[in-house]
Amino acid sequence: MQSKPFLIYLASLGLLAGLAKPMAQEYRLRIGVVAAGGHELNWDAAGGQAKYTVEYATGLAKPPWMPLSAGSAWPIDTTRFNLPLLVGAETVFYRLKIEGADPHQVRWFATGISPHPSNTAQGYPDPELEVSFNDDEILVISNGIPTFEFVSTTPNGLRGQDFEWAIPRFPEPADELMQIPLLGTVAITTAGLPIYGPNEAQHPHPYGDPYINGILDYCHGHTGGQSDYHFHFAPTCMFEAPNGIEEHYNIIGFALDGYPIIAHYNGVHGETGDAAFGWREVSGYEPDVDYKAAVIDGGTNSTYAWDNYEYKSNREGRTLDECNGRALSKVTLSSGEIFDEANFLGFDYGYFVTAEFPYFLAKYRGTPNRAGGGGQPLGGGGPPAGGGVGVTRVTPDSGSVGQRLTVTVTLNGNAQPPLPPTHIRPTSVSVGSMRLTGLSRTSRTTIRGTLRIPANAEKGKREVTVLFPGPPGRGDVRFAGDNLFEVK
Repeated sequence: MQSKPFLIYLASLGLLAGLAKPMAQEYRLRIGVVAAGGHELNWDAAGGQAKYTVEYATGLAKPPWMPLSAGSAWPIDTTRFNLPLLVGAETVFYRLKIEGADPHQVRWFATGISPHPSNTAQGYPDPELEVSFNDDEILVISNGIPTFEFVSTTPNGLRGQDFEWAIPRFPEPADELMQIPLLGTVAITTAGLPIYGPNEAQHPHPYGDPYINGILDYCHGHTGGQSDYHFHFAPTCMFEAPNGIEEHYNIIGFALDGYPIIAHYNGVHGETGDAAFGWREVSGYEPDVDYKAAVIDGGTNSTYAWDNYEYKSNREGRTLDECNGRALSKVTLSSGEIFDEANFLGFDYGYFVTAEFPYFLAKYRGTPNRAGGGGQPLGGGGPPAGGGVGVTRVTPDSGSVGQRLTVTVTLNGNAQPPLPPTHIRPTSVSVGSMRLTGLSRTSRTTIRGTLRIPANAEKGKREVTVLFPGPPGRGDVRFAGDNLFEVK
């Protein structure tokens, strides 16, 4: 800042020390005039355990840095330095050194968790959130109670949970992208509430889109079968859309692989509710023509949402990859300013909130510490132990001992419980005690694999059984058909 008759120059916003893999992080360092005379230096807190050292130098070419004497031992443990700064005719450089800083993720989490009066009046427990960290992980403990008013939209109540999440502190790309789990937690908000994927469970509308089906509350969440509150769309009641057209970036949560979930939007002047958010990022997932006409435009209930979208890299306006994220870089804002996303957000990659499917993320770019977990189907019940006549045909329907066959198993499209969406692969497919290998699911009702019939196999007909992974903690879902394959 320039202040006659001398010049004070800000040399550095902050230096992080002690991190195994340091990530860019800004701390706003401000120099202001004190009413009683002199100047004051102050900056953003870097965590409860942080120690700060303010140093100065004069001159421009490789200046030697000297600590500002505070009349006591350094480092200091405050975010304000109000002793007279060095002034004079020369240019003076100041920098702030930070030791023991909290991980940059921590600053995005809510620091004040207060109960909503309406929730208290209804007898719900107060919300609880605890965030800590170790060398490798960010640790989040929450009881899952919202800080906003809970409005029931499902048959399920609201109950405190025992959530414990550990997400990677230094996320890295995995060798292969991983599909998010069909049910359960895929990410957490910075207020300690779970985020689920873009589909519901098998009831009442099999694996349909709960946002499109209108079964979410005003904050775009609801409770599942374990009375656990979770989101399926952006929790817009938890951050404010400004009454203007300014462009905003907020980290509103973290996926279980450690990468952030970013809300990038413009405020829409004069609008309220969902219309006040002008989302800046565009998903590459495009609905098929029939689904768009019947469900999105026509109001028919959504079912099997995943089966009705396809990722298209050439989709018009697309900004995001098949995970629903992208690399963070320097971009030009709508105002014309250049903005360094990676430096501000502290990551080189992030998932983005979108107004369309899949809303948060579709695949993990990194490796989740704990995939899925928590939450049960909307109706509260797990899948039946047996799927009834879930398998209708096997092609070919017979084989000889010692033979190796490519087998196609056809499932009943109207089976109960409903079949999982196409992208969910079976846990196993068995013909009697013989397991198929090299499984592939070519459609919602078709599975293909290789059957090797042992040379000593007994002749006769066999039951065919298909197992799919069920809801978290509830075991596999079984579909079967009797006497569908014969060993000759």
